[in-house]
Amino acid sequence: MIISKIFNVDDYYYDVFMAISESLTGFSVNELQSTGLAEIYYKYILNQIETATFIEFLNISKNVLENSASQDQLKIAITAEIIANPATQEIAQSVITLWYMGTWEGAYVNDRSYKEGLVWTVMHAHPPGAKQPGFKSWETKPVNSNS
Repeated sequence: MIISKIFNVDDYYYDVFMAISESLTGFSVNELQSTGLAEIYYKYILNQIETATFIEFLNISKNVLENSASQDQLKIAITAEIIANPATQEIAQSVITLWYMGTWEGAYVNDRSYKEGLVWTVMHAHPPGAKQPGFKSWETKPVNSNS
């Protein structure tokens, strides 16, 4: 897989972070960036863990991304080299949680991270008390309604 250059941040590792986030979450880089939190999350992680630890995670991620010729190879490599690797497992799990829930070690990163968590998209829902669905939205049948 080729790591695409992302133009809004002048940092090579940011591109790797976005590419591995795409693979870990199942959301495209564009979808992740549309949350408005991509750069914030990247900088937040840099301030939360040792830089060398994060760079090691990103270097392993880069190798996995570059050496995988197909999506199936990528899934296998992520499982074997990142998820099953004690040195990177916790960071990978934290990155997934960060994107889906907006939290790092149980705390929200900022007030937008709750609203923009990917969990709401997956659930076809809105974050209660934060993003209301709109006037008369109760008239529309839920996406997965069997009734």
